[in-house]
Amino acid sequence: MYKDVELRKLPAGHLCRIADILETNNDWRKVMSQIPKDLLSKTSEPKYNNEHMRLIEEHAKQTNRKCAEILFDEWGTSGRVRPTLNTLYNMILKAEIFRAADEIAIIMKESLPVRPTDGPAAVVDTDITLLINDISMEYPNSNQQRPNGVLNNDSTAQMLSSSNIPIVIESLGNKTTAQVKSASDLIKFSQQSSNIPDFDALLPPSQSDQVCYNNSQPSAANSTVPVLDYLPPFPAVDITKIDTTILNNRSLTHFEYNVLAVITNKFAENLTKTAKGPVGKIGSGGFGDVYVGYHKKLDKNLAVKRFRMNLIYENRPHVAVKIFNSEVKALAQLRHHNIVPIIGYSADGPLLCVVCEYVDGGSLETNLAERKLNEKHRFLVMSGTADGLKYIHRCVKPPAEDDIYEESASGSKKNFLHGDVKSANILLTSEYVPKLCDFGLAKNVDSTFITSSLMGTSAYMAPEGFSGTVTQKTDIYSYGIVLLELLTGLRPIVVDDNETINIKDYVEENAVDGNITKLLDPAMCNWQQAEQIYELAKKCLSPQRNARPSIEQVCDTLYKINLEY
Repeated sequence: MYKDVELRKLPAGHLCRIADILETNNDWRKVMSQIPKDLLSKTSEPKYNNEHMRLIEEHAKQTNRKCAEILFDEWGTSGRVRPTLNTLYNMILKAEIFRAADEIAIIMKESLPVRPTDGPAAVVDTDITLLINDISMEYPNSNQQRPNGVLNNDSTAQMLSSSNIPIVIESLGNKTTAQVKSASDLIKFSQQSSNIPDFDALLPPSQSDQVCYNNSQPSAANSTVPVLDYLPPFPAVDITKIDTTILNNRSLTHFEYNVLAVITNKFAENLTKTAKGPVGKIGSGGFGDVYVGYHKKLDKNLAVKRFRMNLIYENRPHVAVKIFNSEVKALAQLRHHNIVPIIGYSADGPLLCVVCEYVDGGSLETNLAERKLNEKHRFLVMSGTADGLKYIHRCVKPPAEDDIYEESASGSKKNFLHGDVKSANILLTSEYVPKLCDFGLAKNVDSTFITSSLMGTSAYMAPEGFSGTVTQKTDIYSYGIVLLELLTGLRPIVVDDNETINIKDYVEENAVDGNITKLLDPAMCNWQQAEQIYELAKKCLSPQRNARPSIEQVCDTLYKINLEY
């Protein structure tokens, strides 16, 4: 089912289980060493070295993430040819990590890989009947000393039933650990026993898929998990961790998790078209997946960003809540026609959700890949995105009572920055109006912010960002990469002669005497503004952040370019 699905598009739960296995004995290192630079070549040199592994380990310590997860994020989003689940499967087989290979085979609904007949990877015989016989043969005399836990006068079956619980022992055959799906494969409780409670009866009944609508905020007292027939009963979100300014914001609507599940067709992985519009998954990001669905009472399509499950039920729920708080607070305060409008959120279920208006034109990344944009469209995107950033950087006070233009402890003004400007985070309307989205890394900080972990996406990262220095000029650098994408139609990471190279370096190396004409997107015809836009992009991409223009200067330059044509 998922064999040819790219790693970055897989349900988070699948990768989470695989990452857990690869963390054991640092097996992720074995897989990483097997990854080639060119997935299409059988003779390609390794993509990663020991220094890369060290960087992943350091980043894992700083972010409290698993090394395997970071590897999946990096590998899954680099290169023009993206790795699929089957690609990972082949890498894991080469590394002879059969437990992980078994897990992937089950996900792909294929037979388990053949294991060696001896050694650590050999199949372990788990036939309970044979184990009982082995004990009986080894200790035929009931008075013989036996291992701890094996009583002298009782058989194994008698010991298991000594608590008056009727138990039926079933042979599992020659199954591997991955094939033992649940405890019911080993032990079945007798339904007739009065000593056994009916566990099914203790579970809350499945709630219907009736659409409800709730304008009130959730409370800690009633934040129970709705038990749905398609959702495992994970713990509810800890409502006390959500910022009180969000809970008290009357401009935001709280949606019941059940409602969002219904309108998105139970958070369907596949996108389908209906009479009211598309329904299902429309995209994925580093912290969540985005779905669309029609809300009958509001009579509009909604975009629902649901945070990744592995952030919630593993060891990083604080990360999910932190990103959620940042994104909702930023979107609630930043209201502009070039910023995606937020409607509300959901915090009464097992996963946090942010609810925004659905922008029907897709992302800039998708539109560029499909060659849908002409010169006029591309210039609209450039200028509109710059206007949105100008609004963010200037910290224009919104119509709400709260002032986001805060004073720091030292008395200096604080500034907003987006933190993750990229083509995937620029949505387009059907009229090609750009709207910035994904404000999970937005910051309201002093002029310079130092962080111990990376912010943003590495392909768009300014040089100083890799050392933890973040300013508004970081957004300017990322915007410069977007300008190059609009000019050339290339991805931010270009594959050239079986090597991956950043689009900035690729353009600089291949532009003849600084002329970008031959590198322009083939979908464009004689784009007269291209050279001037390229000059602006080069300024935005200056290695020295102080040499980069401010967003006001960027907007002024674009305005002058537009006047000339």
